[in-house]
Amino acid sequence: MDNTFHATGFYDKIADKYNWFFSSRDRIMESESAEIGSILREHAVKTVLDCSCGDGLQSIALARRGYTVTGSDISSGMIERARCYAKEAGVTIRFEQADFRELEKNFPDQYDCVLSWGNAIPHLMTETDIYRALSGIYGRTTAGGIAVIEMRNYDKMLQDRPRFHPMRIHDVRDGFRYSILYVFDYFPDRIRFNVVYLMENLETGEKRMEQEAVDYNPIQKENFTQYLQNAGFCDITVRENDRNICYIAQKGVS
Repeated sequence: MDNTFHATGFYDKIADKYNWFFSSRDRIMESESAEIGSILREHAVKTVLDCSCGDGLQSIALARRGYTVTGSDISSGMIERARCYAKEAGVTIRFEQADFRELEKNFPDQYDCVLSWGNAIPHLMTETDIYRALSGIYGRTTAGGIAVIEMRNYDKMLQDRPRFHPMRIHDVRDGFRYSILYVFDYFPDRIRFNVVYLMENLETGEKRMEQEAVDYNPIQKENFTQYLQNAGFCDITVRENDRNICYIAQKGVS
């Protein structure tokens, strides 16, 4: 099975609950746009293609900071949410449903930065698909521009093999009291993220549990750096902490 299209269904299903993952959407937008913005300023970026934009969290925050942003995502549910949030925020962003393995089909232009924030690339389970995505990202990047790709720190995750990760505990949103946690299953070639929701309807008192799952390819730092180089990028910078890794890869000028 094509895991990327499995991921499409996963994100379509969680689109209406995705904002439950954050205690404050505005605070997350501010902190992430500040982090990304510092990278964009270093490279004099003005135009951005957010090629795994989800519900527009980073796209909208960057547009508020004055960048010209275009957003795409494979999930139609997430794109619908992104358009609604952008309208509420009063920013103009073109959002298109698109597979980031086929960016050239939807986006003929090039951008100072092609951004993939939030662990999207590891949905690709084969080297062939990873190269298809990175080649498309390379092709949409201007000469001298950058790709900024963030994902989980899988070197650390595979070393520690955590089993549980609480996202939100006993919060209230949209008429529900809820808790969300990840339960991780480790397989030889993938890690399965099981998202478990414990919910109480505050109006009716009904309590229920829901669960969704999606697989990730635990791409390690050494391998992904090589993938970027093979795709044509140079001057690759890696910023990491215990949870995430951010790759900043520049496209040559000639």
